[in-house]
Amino acid sequence: MDFTKLKDKFLKDNKKLLENLTVIFLIGLILLIGASTFSKPRPSNESDNKELVLAEKQNEDYAKRLERDLKSILSKIEGVGNVEVLITLNSDEEVVAAMDVVQSSTTTNEKDSNGTVREVVQTESNNKIVTSQNLSGQNAPIVLKRLMPEIRGVIVVADGAKDPRLRYEISSAVQTALGIPAYKVKVISSK
Repeated sequence: MDFTKLKDKFLKDNKKLLENLTVIFLIGLILLIGASTFSKPRPSNESDNKELVLAEKQNEDYAKRLERDLKSILSKIEGVGNVEVLITLNSDEEVVAAMDVVQSSTTTNEKDSNGTVREVVQTESNNKIVTSQNLSGQNAPIVLKRLMPEIRGVIVVADGAKDPRLRYEISSAVQTALGIPAYKVKVISSK
């Protein structure tokens, strides 16, 4: 049997079946293409949780480092004795990332039948965070600067804080070291 005869026989007998299979194939192909273009890989929540834990740890480390440094310097002041320091923060560290800003503006003049001219200005802005690949091959934002958290308040408990002059010196030292106003500092004498 010849190939063309076989083809003609198959097409005559199964023309409806062939049409149905073609339609099903095309629908499946369209669904695959549509699904692949509309679905973007979503970042996993695990990385978000890791970043959150990392930010909290950095803030805790920042506060603990300040407390340790203050305790060290205050304990060297004559008459202070044993000292403990507690620092509370008002917010988290803020990170300012580099941004790629694209702005475009279009002006259109429209004239109606009465001769009135109307000017239409359309402005479009597109902001995108600039990233670079880190050593592990992941894209990470380029950081321009980090804003350390604001200090909410400081409590200093010291043996020598019974003396008003020494209490003033401790408060003044804390204000100077941290650059905060007096109302955010409380100095208390220990038991």
